[in-house]
Amino acid sequence: MSTKNLVKKIWDEKYSLALLLVWTVLLCISAIWNLHENYRGTYGKALVEARTIFEHNLAYRRWNSMHGGVYAKVTGINQPNDYIVTEKRDITGLDGTKLTMINPFQMTKQAYDLLRQHSPELAVLNRTVSLDPLNVENIPDEWEEMALIGFEQGKGAMSEITTIEGAPYMRLLSPYITENRCLQCHEHQGYEVGDIRGGMSIAVPMKPYYEAAASSRKIIVMTHMVLWMLGTGTIILLFIGLKNYKNKIVKEEKKFRIVSEFAYNFEYWVNEKKELVFISPSCKRITGYSRQDFMKSTQLMFDLIHPDDKELFTHHLCDFQEKTHPDIEYRIVTKKGDIRWMSHTCSPIYVDGQFLGRRGSNRDITVNKQLEEELINAKKVECLGHFAGGVAHDFNNVLTSISTFTHLMMDEIDEDDKLLHEYINYIIIAAKLGQNMTSNLLFFGRKRPSNLHRLDLNDIINNIEIVLRSLLTEDIVCKISLTPEKHFVMVDNHQVEQIIINLATNARDAMPGGGNLSIETSLVSLKQKKNGKPGSIPAGDYMALSVSDTGSGIDDMTLATVFEPFYSTKSGSKGTGLGLAIVDNLVKQHDAYIDVESTLGAGTTFRILFPTFTDSEQQNDGKQEPHPELAADKKTILVVDDDWLIRKSIQLFLSKKGYNVLFAADGEEAVSQYQKYEKAIDLVVLDVMLPIKDGREVYDEIKQHNKAAKVLFVSGSTANALAEKNIMVDQMDFLGKPLDMKDLEDKIAEMVDSK
Repeated sequence: MSTKNLVKKIWDEKYSLALLLVWTVLLCISAIWNLHENYRGTYGKALVEARTIFEHNLAYRRWNSMHGGVYAKVTGINQPNDYIVTEKRDITGLDGTKLTMINPFQMTKQAYDLLRQHSPELAVLNRTVSLDPLNVENIPDEWEEMALIGFEQGKGAMSEITTIEGAPYMRLLSPYITENRCLQCHEHQGYEVGDIRGGMSIAVPMKPYYEAAASSRKIIVMTHMVLWMLGTGTIILLFIGLKNYKNKIVKEEKKFRIVSEFAYNFEYWVNEKKELVFISPSCKRITGYSRQDFMKSTQLMFDLIHPDDKELFTHHLCDFQEKTHPDIEYRIVTKKGDIRWMSHTCSPIYVDGQFLGRRGSNRDITVNKQLEEELINAKKVECLGHFAGGVAHDFNNVLTSISTFTHLMMDEIDEDDKLLHEYINYIIIAAKLGQNMTSNLLFFGRKRPSNLHRLDLNDIINNIEIVLRSLLTEDIVCKISLTPEKHFVMVDNHQVEQIIINLATNARDAMPGGGNLSIETSLVSLKQKKNGKPGSIPAGDYMALSVSDTGSGIDDMTLATVFEPFYSTKSGSKGTGLGLAIVDNLVKQHDAYIDVESTLGAGTTFRILFPTFTDSEQQNDGKQEPHPELAADKKTILVVDDDWLIRKSIQLFLSKKGYNVLFAADGEEAVSQYQKYEKAIDLVVLDVMLPIKDGREVYDEIKQHNKAAKVLFVSGSTANALAEKNIMVDQMDFLGKPLDMKDLEDKIAEMVDSK
């Protein structure tokens, strides 16, 4: 273990941290106290020195008066003092030297002047001051005057730290108290014993004391730091030892706790009397009940089993002491009411041959069960896809023929025959709904390919308005509101129709008692990303298609799953649960976005946002040299399909629209026809699944003859089936079966006119 980890581990222990904190606080208090005492000692020592000097001066004065005074040779400095009134003030020595009595204050003053000359940093300043001075030298300063006034009021000596000539000093002013011996010189001035007529001011230099204090402070700090480190090291070593000792004691207990209490599965032990002895804390994560709940009621273990699985569990433990019991799977009902799947295994506990009960383990396999269910649904989709792929080709051919002949009949009947027109419209609607059903099946059979074109959403809605209204009951009012602006989107016409029909059908089923269905288009510009449901929508310009109803609405929990395959809130007899899943996937194929807003009891709005674009299209008119056997003023279409009914219906339809139509029933005939009429053929309508040669082989041979040849593929096959033949519908011109005659007419016009 690294030093860093070791220190962290120690500091994680609250007791060691507390002890270190107490030790640190105590040492800090000790250091602060010693530093304070060091400061106080410095001040006190200087004050003691000042008081000592004061007492020394008093002693000199007393000694002087006791011995009749001190005489000095009369010099320029020592002149007879007019303030000393005594007959013995001036005397003459045996050698004739003139002597005069020296004032004690003058004597000490001269002594300190000598000290200042030799040791200026150690020299003490000394002088006598009075409120009524006889000598100008004795005039007090402001502080001294305040102290002298205090003496008269009965106060004692005063001291302070001050600065004199830029240096720190301890200054003391003590009173002079008149004694009997003082009257010898001062009695004529009216002095009486006990009078305080002045004081002695002493200033002791602080520099030596401060230097000593600084040295002491360093020693105090260093000493306490060493003590803190020694104490901290001792505490760390102490707790390391305690920790190791503790780890050694609980080692076996820790092993058991790791294995049992931190088990991910739901572990328990039931003794030989079928009493619960131990249960792992993971029981609460799985069941919602705490271990205390289980320990209070042993019956709870059985009570939470799903009613349908209680018999299975009871049979499983019919022989409690049996050595082997098969593993079982059963459901439980959690405290919140959720149903979860458990995988149960148990084994007997024998110690020294004595049966002590059973150890059980329950593993939550709910997610696995959900995945199994999803796999089953995926298999359903796959089976549905295989089935759809098997019947789609023939069914689409039938629908194409019905749709083609219906459109031909529409052109032939009298416009005044309203009833016949109505019947034909219903046939067209039925064919459209059949086409939508086939598209749904093909979509889940591996996704029907998208054939994207530059279209206006309004045109698509107008084209299927009659179909939409036929889907609704009489008590549902359908309102279509289209934006007046013309903005194009890249969409597959049939797939957008499929989206609208599925949403309209869902809206109808959500309003069994009637209501309002609204279909709207609008231009939407998002300046920033929008958080929608089920996903976010990036900023950009969109053409919005909205389908709204006033039905029962969808709650938030259901909204999260409405786009899943086979999910449905309807009864089993109403719908497959594929509609919204198809819508969601078709929207994604268009690189579009879907947003859902719903309020319970107020209705639902599905809003699909298609990216818009602006595009300037250029059309180049080309001239085709006519073939002598074909009408020179008409475009020529080669239709290749193995179904005679499809060929016949398309031939009648295109001839009606003014085109020359050539036929081919298989791939070999298609190549032959193209080679024969190559210069006259403007477009080849080519089925993918053909006898002899398939559509891809025909396409390749045609392109070898003429790289500029135009080919329109048609097929009812799935995208995977087309991809296997190397036909990429997103890179080629393509229409899916069953063919919508209007789309076929528009697509042919687009391709031949751009030649």
